Amino acid sequence: MIKQSKRQLEIMKVLQVRKSCSVIELASQLDVSDETIRRDIRHLASAGSVEKIHGGVMLPHSSLEPPFLSRLQEQRDEKLKIAKMASEIIPDGTTLLIDNGSTSCYFAKELIAHRNLTVVTNSTEVARELCSRNYNRVFMAGGEIRSDDSAAYGPTAIEFARQFTTQYAIMSIGALHPAQGCLDFDLAEAEFKRAALPMTEKLIVTADHTKFQKPGIVKVCDLDRIDLLLTDKMPPDEIVDQIGASKIKVAP
Repeated sequence: MIKQSKRQLEIMKVLQVRKSCSVIELASQLDVSDETIRRDIRHLASAGSVEKIHGGVMLPHSSLEPPFLSRLQEQRDEKLKIAKMASEIIPDGTTLLIDNGSTSCYFAKELIAHRNLTVVTNSTEVARELCSRNYNRVFMAGGEIRSDDSAAYGPTAIEFARQFTTQYAIMSIGALHPAQGCLDFDLAEAEFKRAALPMTEKLIVTADHTKFQKPGIVKVCDLDRIDLLLTDKMPPDEIVDQIGASKIKVAP
């Protein structure tokens, strides 16, 4: 793996939001010469992190899932409705695990008025939102912090997840497939979720309608493992049949 400089990481952050950008725009924003940006782009392209285009750069078409900052903006209104509905289910004083999915981050923001929560998470964003509020306790996973989504993954994070029993686990899932179950696009994310599943009393999955029948690459669990699915539209019948209609709530 080719190490990225601080400036190259800044370029990646810009692209995570905008997806593409011209050399001139990047040079102006980062206050360096056009040639410096071109050298950075060549470096990033050689590592497969970006694709060069005429006069600029873009994220590679081969990305299986958009970067985290971009995912936060996709179906934002739907995710906000789902997050609000999820927060209304959680009583004060609850022990819960929250993963680092985009809807989970919106969910954490909806919990700011809750009190005496005990939160287990691998997300620095979730931890930042909920620590030092209303007598909450937040336990943050150790391990390597990934630059894309500021979350901890790897063996240390997995062992961390196995130490806690929780009343609820709130998980954002990348895809719900009738034949393959709950899927994600990243092995490390799926491993963290699988480690937490046996340790929770109730699994709440948050997924907007674009996740239905969407192909994923790493299995998290079967659909019938879901105790409650929170979404913005009723899933197709083949998904409803496996989860159970009584376990699905649709945001108004």
